[in-house]
Amino acid sequence: MPTYYYQALNSEGRKKKGYCECESQARAFSHLQEQGLTPLKLTRVRDEMTRARSWLRLSLPIHRRVRIEEAFYYLGLMLQGGGSLSQSLDLLGRMGKGRAGQVWLDIRDSLESGNSFSWSLEQHPSIFPRVYIGMIQVAEKAGRLGEILERIASYEEQRREMQGKLLTAMAYPMVVLLIGMGAIYFLLSRVMPNIAGIFEASDQELPMNTKVLLGAGQWLESYGFILLIVLLGLALAAYNAYKRIPGIKYRVDSRLWKLPLVRDAILARFSGLLSFQLKAGISLVQAMRGAVQGVGSAFFQERMEKAADEVATGRYLDRVLAGQGIFPQMYLTALGAGQKAGQLSGFLERLSRILEREVDNTLRRIVGLVEPLLILLLGLIVAFFVLAVMGPIFDLTAQV
Repeated sequence: MPTYYYQALNSEGRKKKGYCECESQARAFSHLQEQGLTPLKLTRVRDEMTRARSWLRLSLPIHRRVRIEEAFYYLGLMLQGGGSLSQSLDLLGRMGKGRAGQVWLDIRDSLESGNSFSWSLEQHPSIFPRVYIGMIQVAEKAGRLGEILERIASYEEQRREMQGKLLTAMAYPMVVLLIGMGAIYFLLSRVMPNIAGIFEASDQELPMNTKVLLGAGQWLESYGFILLIVLLGLALAAYNAYKRIPGIKYRVDSRLWKLPLVRDAILARFSGLLSFQLKAGISLVQAMRGAVQGVGSAFFQERMEKAADEVATGRYLDRVLAGQGIFPQMYLTALGAGQKAGQLSGFLERLSRILEREVDNTLRRIVGLVEPLLILLLGLIVAFFVLAVMGPIFDLTAQV
């Protein structure tokens, strides 16, 4: 049922404001009059929040403000406890802040209009992954919505925890790199042009490294901002081309697949989603088509769509993937063992954990090597600056 925000005057002429739920704006107006209030303003919550928080939508993507794991965990517990889905969504929307809360109220309104929960979620594709919607569709038919929502919440929490570890591991070297690049740009564009006047006044022959730095500094002082704009434009254009042009995305993803770290990360994500769906009672072919939607690689998606078509004809999954010639033998062996034992979901779950652990360890090793190398590189650059600047200054001092 829609929610309306009102400002009204009571019988004593005092201003009062709040929220009310009614079928329509006219019914809300009548409801307020029945309470002895004279409405001054009556706006549906969706419209009110759109005007009041439009700047927030631009500054922060909505999918980053909706915590799927928290919301689905709450909904799952309420449903398994005998609560109503509509009431649970209503309370979830009221507890939410800003646009995130309004999303759940929109879903509640859609549900009360006669639409299914999965269809209502599907209207927000940037927030809810397609793979989760497919699972919810199956759960609605089987009457296991509360259980599946709780499982999705648990899986999403584990996924976010893994992402947090990876971001934490990469944060330090990225900060060091950005600080180093900023320091180099400052020295070249601000410090070197000021020192150039001293060297020009001395009329002495400058070393080659000093000439290189002076030239770079003068060029950056004149064209540094333009260079930054051009680089940002090229990066944005490349990113848009990768996202919007299927051919470019496929070629890039096919080359990235050859990197063991990228391949293991994709397989870990796919295996976890596939195992998760199989445990929820979804058929293998449907689970494959759903799990591949949660993987961003166009190359892998194309291969798994073909594999799903072949599995639908009755072929074993490990043999289908072996015929493609792009999967590690260890992965295929584990799939074969899981199928023979009739425990494919369990083997996939263990494979996912093994691959995630391997990706995590590999990233930690890479970061462990990159950190000292970055510090060493920055030290060498600073040393080069010192020698290029101080050498001619010492020579000038000696002449004086």
